Amino acid sequence: MRPIRFEITGSRFEGGRLLVSGRGLAGEQFEDIPFIQPHGFASSPPVGAVGLAQAMPGRRTQMTAVGIEAAASRPDVPTGAAALYDASGNIIKLFAGGVVMDFGARTITMTGGQWAISGNVTIAGDLEVAGNIHATGTIIDDSGNTNHHAH
Repeated sequence: MRPIRFEITGSRFEGGRLLVSGRGLAGEQFEDIPFIQPHGFASSPPVGAVGLAQAMPGRRTQMTAVGIEAAASRPDVPTGAAALYDASGNIIKLFAGGVVMDFGARTITMTGGQWAISGNVTIAGDLEVAGNIHATGTIIDDSGNTNHHAH
């Protein structure tokens, strides 16, 4: 059987698999079809996302869904680039010049050996810097731990 166009109407996670339900072009309804994705990648497409459903030869009751995409969420990336994104607009773009991670008002850009972070950053744990620290603003030590600091 040839693959059919498949539109997601719902999904559920069970036993380590995402099972999707949806409809084909001819109005056929399919329930709990395993959504097949590459190892190491997991996504849950939103309702309305479109892709392909394929049946095992001669077994229309055993379908799998692949290549599901939500066109409204898909970012425009340059040729040769890749992106990991979600339906909320969060995105990690990999391109020839580096990486951009954009999570709402928080953006991290890594290009040409430089990092630029916009928004507040909280580090829960120790920070070790093997190099200089340059600050254009005030450095505040809330704990008063100045025993390693001299003026």
